[in-house]
Amino acid sequence: MQRRQLIHAIGAAALMGGRPSWAQEAYPARAIQVLVGFPGGGAMDVATRVVTNALADEGLKPLAIINKPGASATIATGQVARASADGYTVLLSTSANLGIAPYLYARLPYDADKELVPVAQFGVAQSVIYGSPALGTRDLNALLRRIAATPGRLNYASPGSGTTAHLAFESLKAQRKLFIVHVPFRGSPAAITSVLSGELDIGIDAIGPTLSHIKAGKIVPLAQTGSKRSASLPDVPTLDELGVRGIPSGTNLGFMMPSGTPAAVLSQWSGAMKRVLATPAVAEQLGAVGVDVAYRDARDYAATMASEQKLWQAAVKYSGAAAS
Repeated sequence: MQRRQLIHAIGAAALMGGRPSWAQEAYPARAIQVLVGFPGGGAMDVATRVVTNALADEGLKPLAIINKPGASATIATGQVARASADGYTVLLSTSANLGIAPYLYARLPYDADKELVPVAQFGVAQSVIYGSPALGTRDLNALLRRIAATPGRLNYASPGSGTTAHLAFESLKAQRKLFIVHVPFRGSPAAITSVLSGELDIGIDAIGPTLSHIKAGKIVPLAQTGSKRSASLPDVPTLDELGVRGIPSGTNLGFMMPSGTPAAVLSQWSGAMKRVLATPAVAEQLGAVGVDVAYRDARDYAATMASEQKLWQAAVKYSGAAAS
C-alpha cells in the first residue's frame, strides 16, 4: 500500500463507522473469523493464536482461526477483502501478502489500497543468516568478503523463492554486488536440513524455525535482520550493527479488516491488542516462535508497511522472483 492511500483508508473507515445498528448491538454479538494465509501449526499460525487467545480475555470472543494457506497468503487476503465490513472477518496481514505480493504477482484478485484497512501491528518476525559449524566463521563480514572473492562458488538456502527471507538476502546481494547461488526449498525444514547436512553452505530463514538448531549448536547464526536484536537471539548482531543498512526487517504481523469497518470496532481491536501485547506472558509465547512484540497503531502500521514496500519492490525486481 502507498502511504497516502493507507492513511486515506484509515480516515475513510472512521467516516463510514457511524452505522445505527452499532448503537443497538453490542460487539461482538457472534463469532469473529480470523483468516490466516498460512498452514496450521506454523509460526504465523501460532503467533496469531497467541494474540487472539489473549484478545478473547479482553472480550473479543468467540474468535475462530480459519487457515487458508497458499499463493503467498493472497487467497485469504482476497476473501477478507470481499467480506462484509461488519467487524466479523479479520485478516492476518504480513509482509508476504501486503508488502511482497503486489510485486510478485502480475494480477491480484483484490485491491488492498481500496478494500482493506489496517487495525494494528502486533509483532515482527526477523530473519537470520546462518551457516554450519564447518563454514569456519561466525563473522558475517568475513563471509561477505569470501563470497566476493569467490563469485559463484558458494550457495545459500531459503524456504522458497519470493519469501521474506529470500528477498532480504537478495537485497544484501544487490547492495554488496555479490554473486552467490540461491537454492530455494519448499519450506524451512528442508532448507535448514540442507545446511545441517553440508549440502549447502549457508541459509537464511525466519528466526523461529532455526531456534532449536541454533541452541543445539548445529547451525551458527551470523547476523539477523531488523533495527534491533530479537529477544530470541540477543547475542547475534543485526545487519545494521555490521554496517549493512536498507535491508527489510523481516515479516511484520498485524491485522486488517475490510474497508468501511466501523471505527469503533477498529478502535476496540487496537486498544485490546495494545493491552495484551504489554503482558509478559504474550511476549514470551510469541518469542517461542521467533516473533518479537511490536505494537503499532493503525497509522504507524500503515506508514511502516508503506516504507518497507519500496524495499520489497526493489528486492523482487532484483531477484527476478515471480509467482508461478
